[in-house]
Amino acid sequence: MNNRHWLAARIAIALSLTTVLLVGCGEKEVSPSRGIVSEVTMAAAVDSNDRPLRPTSVFPVDAEAFYCSMKLSGFPPGTKIRAEWVYVGGEAVEKTGESHVFEVQTGTIEGTGYTSTVLQRPTIADYTWPKGDYKVVLYVNDEEKASVSFKVE
Repeated sequence: MNNRHWLAARIAIALSLTTVLLVGCGEKEVSPSRGIVSEVTMAAAVDSNDRPLRPTSVFPVDAEAFYCSMKLSGFPPGTKIRAEWVYVGGEAVEKTGESHVFEVQTGTIEGTGYTSTVLQRPTIADYTWPKGDYKVVLYVNDEEKASVSFKVE
């Protein structure tokens, strides 16, 4: 192979590698299964950006609400999210023998940022939450992504 052909072959290889690297490093849409749910935190309140205020894992029986704040990363538009508020165990389970889903909340999400879900105390006079263990289970497109536990004492 003469020098001219050798130089042409090296330039072609270099251009091919550069093209592969540029295409491989391009921005890609993140699939719902690859999005991330992180920083799942129970709190007594959330700020205007849905970040947790007064994080806690223990609430009083007369709490007005339970807030669950989370950070979402890389979800495309239209991604479905579901939060299930579950009473796992304690005085009410001892009576019935089974856990209880208090509430199921659904919505759509996209992109990156904080969001929250809240379970409000029922508007029944003198209502108090049953003492025991609770959890919030978070699903994205029907796939469990995270959960967080808390207590009511």
